[in-house]
Amino acid sequence: MVGVTTARVIRENFDGMPAWRIESDSGATALVAERGASVLSWEPKPGINVIDGYANAAELREALWSRSLVAVPWPGRVKDNTYRFDGHTYHLPATSRGPALHGFVANEDFVMDDASSSLTLRCDFEGTEGYPWPFSVSVTYSLEFGAEGEEHLSTTIAATNTGSTDIPLAIGWHPYVKLPGNATISNYALRIPARTKILYGPDLVPLAGEAAYSGVNAPVEISYLGSRAMDESYRGLIPDEYGVVNTVVCDSASNARIQLSQEPADAPVVHIYTGDDAPRDPRASLAIEPLSHLPDAFNRADSAASIRLAPGATRQLTATITCML
Repeated sequence: MVGVTTARVIRENFDGMPAWRIESDSGATALVAERGASVLSWEPKPGINVIDGYANAAELREALWSRSLVAVPWPGRVKDNTYRFDGHTYHLPATSRGPALHGFVANEDFVMDDASSSLTLRCDFEGTEGYPWPFSVSVTYSLEFGAEGEEHLSTTIAATNTGSTDIPLAIGWHPYVKLPGNATISNYALRIPARTKILYGPDLVPLAGEAAYSGVNAPVEISYLGSRAMDESYRGLIPDEYGVVNTVVCDSASNARIQLSQEPADAPVVHIYTGDDAPRDPRASLAIEPLSHLPDAFNRADSAASIRLAPGATRQLTATITCML
């Protein structure tokens, strides 16, 4: 059983940039920046932070390594920064890291829509080079508790087509999680309830067509991560008896666990990234990313129908991180 805590939302400062802190009566707290609606930290217990967010304003302004990044209107990469939609070809601008990556809203300043017992931040995007369509994004964060004392951080990302024509739009979320008492992710065990692994080319874009899909034994279980590097996507996700998909990371020594739950209808893909080439603290945390579509879905024939969002329609992704210490 999951219940909503009695919570307060307080305006706060993060290294000179506006942010909001959610505080629950259980002692759990989360800090969220207005820039990109990014979670900076989440302490399910006082003094124990399990989200590896941006460390300072400079990282936040650069969206450095996509920490807790809200990825709209697409997650991942778009092949050659180019795609076609409704007979027209569009060219996306490259970023400081090279390819067009994770959409546009990470560098947008969101505004507060609600700050009662949960926090909702909103951004109205008017379109830009390579993506000339307007949309609105709202991101809601809430703190919840479980019957056995576990804490939950629930995130809902909702994107609405505010224009007058269909648009291509996908959603992703890019949180990095870490377990207390671990300087690196080496001792982590990982369980991914998936039947299919996505195969990528050297450009980190899924292979074309059916070549992208490789069957795997379900669930995918890694008992000791060690030095294994992962930058991998999975689909064919297997829901539990409650209809949600749970990807679990566990500390082999203490049995502390973090679980990311996602609705397979809204987010049928999960991506795992071990952060090996992160410019700060490589392999200190693990990214577990729920996605509404594969990377490069704008160019995939098997996503052409599902990527389309009609005027006034909303696409939503809900994910919950559960911490059991």
